Amino acid sequence: MTIFIKSQYYILLAVVIAVLLLSSHRLSAAQDWSQQLSECRSLEDDDPQQAIDLAQMALAELSQENQTVLYGHFLGCAAWAYVKNNQTQTALRTVLDLERLIGRLADSEEKITLLRRAGGVFHQMGYRIAAVNNYQSAMTMAETLNLESAKIPILINLGVLNSQIREHQQAIDNYQLALDLMTNSGDDRYRPPVLFNLAITLSGEGRYTESLPLLEAVAAMITPQWPDSRVAQIYTGLATAHNALGSHQQALKDIEKTLSILKSQAVHSIDWAVSQVVYAEILIELNQKQAALQQANAAWDFYRTPDHRELLLSINNPLYSLSNVYESLNKPYQALQVRKMAAAIDREFQDSFNKEAMAQMQARLSDSQQRKQLAELKAQQAKNQIELIAVQHNRQFILLLVAFASILVVVFFYWQRLTNKRLHAISIRDSLTQVGNRRAINEWLSARKLPDQPNLRLMWLIDLDLFKQVNDEYGHEAGDEVLKALAKTLSKFINPNRMVARWGGEEFMMISDDITESEMSGFCDGLMTAIAKTDVYHENQHISVTASIGVSTIKEEGDKAWHQALSAADKALYQAKDNGRNCMVCGDKKLSEKISRPFT
Repeated sequence: MTIFIKSQYYILLAVVIAVLLLSSHRLSAAQDWSQQLSECRSLEDDDPQQAIDLAQMALAELSQENQTVLYGHFLGCAAWAYVKNNQTQTALRTVLDLERLIGRLADSEEKITLLRRAGGVFHQMGYRIAAVNNYQSAMTMAETLNLESAKIPILINLGVLNSQIREHQQAIDNYQLALDLMTNSGDDRYRPPVLFNLAITLSGEGRYTESLPLLEAVAAMITPQWPDSRVAQIYTGLATAHNALGSHQQALKDIEKTLSILKSQAVHSIDWAVSQVVYAEILIELNQKQAALQQANAAWDFYRTPDHRELLLSINNPLYSLSNVYESLNKPYQALQVRKMAAAIDREFQDSFNKEAMAQMQARLSDSQQRKQLAELKAQQAKNQIELIAVQHNRQFILLLVAFASILVVVFFYWQRLTNKRLHAISIRDSLTQVGNRRAINEWLSARKLPDQPNLRLMWLIDLDLFKQVNDEYGHEAGDEVLKALAKTLSKFINPNRMVARWGGEEFMMISDDITESEMSGFCDGLMTAIAKTDVYHENQHISVTASIGVSTIKEEGDKAWHQALSAADKALYQAKDNGRNCMVCGDKKLSEKISRPFT
C-alpha cells in the first residue's frame, strides 16, 4: 500500500515538472518571437532588407490561425520594410493580406494597433484614403472600447496627414490633444514622436521660438535604439530652427550631424535631400553661396528624378524651400522650374487625396465641444480653400465640357457606325431562313476575284420539289419550316470560299470558288444526299424534302457573265424538273460531258 502511494506521488511530481517545463518552453518561445518582432521594427527604417528577411522567416514559422496577432505584427513589419525598400507592389500585396487578417480578429487593443499599422503602411505608399479608412476604424474601435491611450498614436498619424495637406493648425491641435491624453492617462510612450512632430509643424509655420525647446527636449531623449532616420530628422529640425533664430554656427553643427548620420546610407533618401536644402540655407546665411548652390543642385537632382516622385507625394512638399534657396542665390530660372514642379506635386496630391474623408475622420475623434469646434474650423478652412481655387475649377470645368462634348461626338459616330453595321447585316439576310439574300450574293461576289485554276466559280440554283403541294397539304407554316430546314442543311456546306443565299420563294443559290471539275461529281452526290436526308416534323407529321439543282459556271467577272451563268443555271434547273425532279443538271456542256453519270 505504501509503495502504491509513493508511486502515485512520483507520477504526480513528474506531471507537475513536465507542465512547468512545457510552460517554460512556451514562455521562452513567446519571448523569442517578441524579441524578433522588436528587432524587425528597429530595422525596418534603416535596414529594410534585413527587416524583410527577418519577417519572412517568422511568417514561415508562425501559424496564421493559432498565432494570428503575432503573425499580423510581422506582416506589418514586412509591409513597412517593403515600402522603405521601394518594393511597392509587394508592399501593397502584404498590407492587403494584413487587412484581411485584421478582419478575422475580435475588437481589441491589438486589433486597433494592427489597424493603425495598416493605415501607416498605406500612408507611406501615398494611399491616403486607405490610410484614413484604417485610422478611422481604429479610432471608432478605441472609442467603443473606451481605450484613451489607444487614441494617442492615431492622433499622431492624423496630425502627420494634416501637416501634409497644409492644415498645420489642425495638425498642431491633434498633437496637443495627444499630449493631453498622455498626461491624463500617464502613458508617455509616444511623447518623443509627438513632441518632434509638433515641433516640426510649428517650424513649418515659422514659430521657431516655440519649436526649438521641443526639439531640444526630444534630442535629450535620443537613445541608441532610435532609427538613424528619425535622429537625422531631429537634427535637421534643430538646424532649421537655429538658423531661423540667427544661431547659424549652431545650425551648421546640427546639419553636419545630420549629414554624418545619413552618410552611411547606401542610397540617398528624401531625408538626405531635405537636409541638403537646409544645409544650403545655412551656407547662404554664412555667405558661402557657391557651396550653397552645390547643395541646392544636389537636392534638385534628387527631387526631379522620376523614381522619387512618389516620395515627394508622401511628405509635406519640400520643393518650396528649395525654390526660396534658388531665389536667395539669384537663380530665378532654377527657382521658377522648382516652383512649377512644386505646383504640379500639389495638384497631383490633391487629385490623389479626398479631403472630405479627412474631415469625416476629424468629426469622429471626440464628442466633446473642443472636437466640434475643430470640425467647424476644418469646414471653414475647406470653404476658404474652395473659394481660392474657384477660378481654376471654372477653367477646368470648361475644359471638361469640351472634353465631354468631344466624347459625345465620338460616341455618336461610333453608335451610328454600329447601327449602320447592324442595319446592313439585316439588309443582306433573309428574315425567314437567316441565310443571305440577293444583296448578300452581290456583295460577296464584288469582294472576291475569280478563283485560280483548276478551281471553278460555280452557281448552284437549288429549287425545292413540289413545294406548293407542301403548302397546300400541310399549310404555309409547314412550308416555312421546310424552307428553314433546307437553309440549315445548305449552311453546312458554307466555308470561306462558298456562300448560300435565298434567291426567292423556294429557290436557293450557292456560289462556290473551291470546287474543281474532278470534284464536282462527289460534291453533287454529297449535296443531293444531304438534302434528301433533311427531315421536317410539323405537328407530329414527317415531311420529306427533295430538290432539283441547276448548275452553271461563272467564267468572268461583271454583270454580263453573271446573267449568262444565271440563264444557264435556270435552264438547267428546268431541265432537272423535266427529268423527274430530285436530280442535278449542269448547264455547261463541257462539264456535263466530263461527268460520267447522272446525279440522282
